[in-house]
Amino acid sequence: MKTSELIYSQGETLFSYPFKVIFRETARGDEKLIISVPKKNFKRAVKRNLIRRRIREAFRLNCREWANLQGKDLMLIYVSSSIFDYGKISETLSAALSKLGSDA
Repeated sequence: MKTSELIYSQGETLFSYPFKVIFRETARGDEKLIISVPKKNFKRAVKRNLIRRRIREAFRLNCREWANLQGKDLMLIYVSSSIFDYGKISETLSAALSKLGSDA
């Protein structure tokens, strides 16, 4: 099975607007990050890629703060139908991933 299928079928879910976070335990050092922006909400690939780039950059800059992500595969699904600026995405991503530490 693909990594995305494994995360989706075996993972746990939490919701923190505008993200749906699905995660599952994995071997340390073998973590994966999957970012999904549904075509249903954004028909143009340009908009989907813009959101994906903003999420990836926010994750890259802040991933050291989240020690609770070690040993977890993550799937981030952007569920909002509007495009947030980078600051708002970074703030909400931080809130979503801090929830991950308290729930898991």
